[in-house]
Amino acid sequence: MPESWESINVWYRSGAIIVAGIFAHLVFKLFVLRALEKISDATTNDLDDRLVYFIKRFHVIVLTFALFLLLLQNHGIAITPFLASAGIAGIAIGLAAKETLSDILSGIFLIADRPIRIGDRIKIERPGKHWGGWGDVTEIGLRRTQIRNSDGIILDYPNSVLANSVITNFSYLDKPVRVRVRFQVNYNADLDHVERVAKAAINSTPTVIANTADIVVRGVWDDDRGHQLSGVLVEGRYFIEDVRNRTRVRSQVLRNLIQHLNEANIPFATQRMRISPEEGSP
Repeated sequence: MPESWESINVWYRSGAIIVAGIFAHLVFKLFVLRALEKISDATTNDLDDRLVYFIKRFHVIVLTFALFLLLLQNHGIAITPFLASAGIAGIAIGLAAKETLSDILSGIFLIADRPIRIGDRIKIERPGKHWGGWGDVTEIGLRRTQIRNSDGIILDYPNSVLANSVITNFSYLDKPVRVRVRFQVNYNADLDHVERVAKAAINSTPTVIANTADIVVRGVWDDDRGHQLSGVLVEGRYFIEDVRNRTRVRSQVLRNLIQHLNEANIPFATQRMRISPEEGSP
């Protein structure tokens, strides 16, 4: 067979490989992925949802790499040395892009281990002074995870940072969440009277679960700064239904506490200041 015909056949085969790859992609997307999605939707466990999500992300990359190898082989290029070179290049790229690879591997672990799910309300480390660590998970990517905080700001966390952070997930258990509020009263205040008034103030807040308020005396010493507090530190504890309303409910509880304590003539603690004249002054 003439060499020109052989080259034409090679390009025909290359075209057939590309068409076959596109066809395989469509079949996988329209039939296999849809079947997997139906199965995952029919179960209550979200592990299969994460696996389907992971397959959606990776199947195009795997298919493209396989087509590339088939095209090389079709054109008479030995793929074994290429794979060996690709392995060496992969090591070099891996060393140069270790942070990116770390994010990708952490993303895989986040998908598999399920510490967070899309839609979960979580608490993580603060990314800055002004933006709090509370937020809802909106997207779990291979490199980064998007979280919408309570201010409506979208934060992109590198998966490696997120995987190494302490994550508090409030959405796994559909149970009430306990919230705390602290205040200080003068040392001469009647603590039994303070407990009754504060408990009534918290329980009277409509958004607090009825009769869940509890009052405890926390202490009179600041362990962090190493000095005595200006008053008795009291903590009010109560339960709410939805942690997403935590800040709003806490604000209402504080307003009720201040009003009830003022009406009961219970004085809040005031900071003591001692002014000493400078040495040598008259």
